[in-house]
Amino acid sequence: MTSKDFRKSKQQGLPSESELKILKTQDGSLSLYSNYFKESFHSATGALKEANEKFFIPAQLERFLITKKISFLDVCVGLGYNSGSFLEYLLPRKIDINWWGLEIDKKPLEIALKNDIFRSNWSPEVINFFESLITRAQWENKFGTGNILWGDARAKLSEIPTNITFDLILLDAFSPPKCPQLWSDEFLNSLARRLSPHGRLITYSRAASIRASLRRAGLYIRNLTPLKKSNTKWSAGTIAFKKNQLKASNTQNIYETLSPMEEDHLNTLAAIPYRDPTAKGSIKEIHETRKKEQQQSSMKTTASWKDFWFSKIG
Repeated sequence: MTSKDFRKSKQQGLPSESELKILKTQDGSLSLYSNYFKESFHSATGALKEANEKFFIPAQLERFLITKKISFLDVCVGLGYNSGSFLEYLLPRKIDINWWGLEIDKKPLEIALKNDIFRSNWSPEVINFFESLITRAQWENKFGTGNILWGDARAKLSEIPTNITFDLILLDAFSPPKCPQLWSDEFLNSLARRLSPHGRLITYSRAASIRASLRRAGLYIRNLTPLKKSNTKWSAGTIAFKKNQLKASNTQNIYETLSPMEEDHLNTLAAIPYRDPTAKGSIKEIHETRKKEQQQSSMKTTASWKDFWFSKIG
């Protein structure tokens, strides 16, 4: 890569392979650390564990044993843990799969596929799925089809045929402060429009800005229930529904309505959205726009919200 190419990759948010460091998480699964984003792809507790708790369980895939078909979109495929865990469940049950993925960079999955620890986590069918994405950007077997669009998700989302809607959208980008372009009001609204009538969008993020944007997009916001609540673990993520589904398919209390504390969080400066009206804004531009809007806002500070509510949680 020339110095000019390197600068270009930086502008696009595309790290070089040398900037990706292999990590072994606590559950033994492989992850990566991005020196460019200064952030790991997964939590230290485990890549597989995170995919299971943040995406697989909230998706409640058993619902599709009746319809025998599912369409889902994986935004920021990364090393593929989310989609891989879904396919391990769906393929043996002969469910018709229509899969789409958005990812800017092949390198994380390429690195993972060269690693025996990563490969040992998956069945031959799922390894074939990953390898097909790298070599052909497509996947097909008797139970489903898949297409991955390599490039900036903001542009590539519009390349998915408009007649395709999704039962599930998995949003697993780097955190909003690190990658605001994939958490903007505009991008989240575009994702919301892609949900099927009973679809749900799942993300690990509990950020007020993200929840406020999803609500403005017309979705019903639910809190992903943590195993144990505290002043740091009051939420495990967010599930957003196309239709109100508070009680439907929630016998295990996987999600819940937002608490008064969480609702009040949406009244703070933290709820000011990331804006990217051109779908081409840089990280710096998006942050500067948000900072100006926060400075001009009369909403209360996040610090005052914390002072009031966290003393109640303990």
